[in-house]
Amino acid sequence: MSEQSTNNVILFPKTAEFYQFELTRMLETERYGEAVRLLRFLISCQNQDERLLEEWHALLQWLQTMFPEALFEDDNAQEDEDWSEADMLREHLASKAKHDSGYAEKLLDMLSSPQSLENQLLALDQLALLEQSELDITSRLVDWITEREWHPLIQYKALQTLKLRGMTGLLELRKNGETILVHVEDTPSGFEEFPSIVNDIMDRVQEISQMNQPALAYFAQETWNEFLAFIYGTSSYRQMLRQDREYVDVWASALHLVLLERVFHSGDRAEILELYGITKTMEFQWEQAYRIMQQFAAVMFSHKLSD
Repeated sequence: MSEQSTNNVILFPKTAEFYQFELTRMLETERYGEAVRLLRFLISCQNQDERLLEEWHALLQWLQTMFPEALFEDDNAQEDEDWSEADMLREHLASKAKHDSGYAEKLLDMLSSPQSLENQLLALDQLALLEQSELDITSRLVDWITEREWHPLIQYKALQTLKLRGMTGLLELRKNGETILVHVEDTPSGFEEFPSIVNDIMDRVQEISQMNQPALAYFAQETWNEFLAFIYGTSSYRQMLRQDREYVDVWASALHLVLLERVFHSGDRAEILELYGITKTMEFQWEQAYRIMQQFAAVMFSHKLSD
């Protein structure tokens, strides 16, 4: 099995909360070797909660100091094989499934009858790595994701999950009111895998916001990641990729203004357009980008306010 970088694994808040609970159980039962491996996995993931990341680093350092034998447990468990942290998590989930034969079924039920968006994301995180021979999890996931139009974030996470499970080929979905066709294997595993023009847009927002609204920089990255998941595979996404690099400022300024309006309840349209150098010839494309951003904000920000 080839080792995959866990930098591609994204921890959403409820997912991180679940692993915090798992860590607590490991420490209470003195399973320090497992705790060390789980901490290494968590630290290697994409997680935007700096406070939580610092807490994990501190706990790992404390465990390595107070229980050095845990490091030897870790070495012995690997049996001279260089395991990735994803392999460790896969083993952990296999252990849970071994003690609960219905564990995978419970996760699949969480998808079909969700209590929250976060619960669905948590279930998909685990189903990406879980194997139970008596269940064809991949087929069940395909049936579930294609049966109706789920939340755009869930659709994107499901594509990542299917890719991690080794699925390839075309999948037809209803997303944002349109029918889309996506190659599962082309789904970016992490945000750094998107085309360079996508990253250029975020870099431009960071550059401008750090000079004018430093507080906006944090919200910009998180919101942009969610926006990419929201439009991935749609005609709007393809339109963004087709545009020349001079239109990076079009998308960057639209995101900047929507953030100011939704998060800070401020924002001067004329000022933002001038700040990014949006000319008369770019205004039509800007209006399109801004409209798409508003559609995204209406879905995503209303969800956050309801949490």
